[in-house]
Amino acid sequence: MNRGLRRFLRRRGATDLEIENAASGRYLSLLVLDREVAPGARRYAIAELAARGGTDLKTARAIWRAIGFPDLPAELPAFTDADVATLRSFLATFANPWVLDWSLDRALSQARVVSASLARSADAVTDDVALSFRDARAADLDDEQLADLLAERIDVDAIVELVGHVFRLQLRAALWRRLAGADPEAPGTVSGAIGFVDLVGFTALSQELEEDEVAALVGRFGELAHDTVVGAGGRIVKTIGDEVMFVTDVPATAAWIAIRLTERSTGDELLPEARAGIASGALVSRDGDYFGPVVNLASRLTEMARPGTVLGSAELAIAVGDDARFRVRRIQARRVRDIGRVDVCRIERA
Repeated sequence: MNRGLRRFLRRRGATDLEIENAASGRYLSLLVLDREVAPGARRYAIAELAARGGTDLKTARAIWRAIGFPDLPAELPAFTDADVATLRSFLATFANPWVLDWSLDRALSQARVVSASLARSADAVTDDVALSFRDARAADLDDEQLADLLAERIDVDAIVELVGHVFRLQLRAALWRRLAGADPEAPGTVSGAIGFVDLVGFTALSQELEEDEVAALVGRFGELAHDTVVGAGGRIVKTIGDEVMFVTDVPATAAWIAIRLTERSTGDELLPEARAGIASGALVSRDGDYFGPVVNLASRLTEMARPGTVLGSAELAIAVGDDARFRVRRIQARRVRDIGRVDVCRIERA
């Protein structure tokens, strides 16, 4: 092993034994990534982390689970000085809350949501790294050569800086969206519109495709959904393979997104036909997700919609009725699963 690579790993807290094991096991490249992402010597087991961080073992374990990781063996030295400092900083938020008292339960709930979102982001970055590893192997680079290349070029700090800045922008937008003109009597309820768009026959189609073809299809739908929803002024709540859930402040925006995304998906040579369901009214908002009767109705309308069509609730149809972009066609009242008989409308481009 060249001296430069060994120095790189030592400066980031890797021991000689870890380096030798990685070299003999041919995972030096992975060790380089590990220590670039999380530098520092692994000094402390979880009990010592708790003691140095200023809390008890039960709380430390609860925090570790909340950010998305399983229980560790009690004697395993898995934590660094940076982990200790971060734990102290987290606990300090209880002593200096922004406005009102800040409880551990509320903090853990928030940590679970943030962790789930960041885990997905980490998976997306890792997908690209895995492709780079594949290309390196195809170019006949051995593990030590790849590790040396990574040590020279990788810059995780740039990614972390970008994530931090984007979070600030998103937090600012969310604060204005939620608090400007908010009803203090209903802090967990917002007025808006919810939409679902899914790909018709995706499950059957995915059985006929190769894995890379399914991945390309899902990736294409996710790209199309994100650009369409965000470009029109909506927000993606979540995507689950062949389905996307989005929210808007204005019902007409939801109708426009549903029509455009349905049209674009159906007209895409890679994707099967799409359908959509939208509804508007009072939405229960919690931990970045939305719940309640309006959300349930939009989901059920999606199930009822035919390929290439958009179904909307009566309330949403009234809200968009004067918008020249749309044509609203009333359909006779239908029985909706788990909800009952409701008025349904088909919403089309004018």
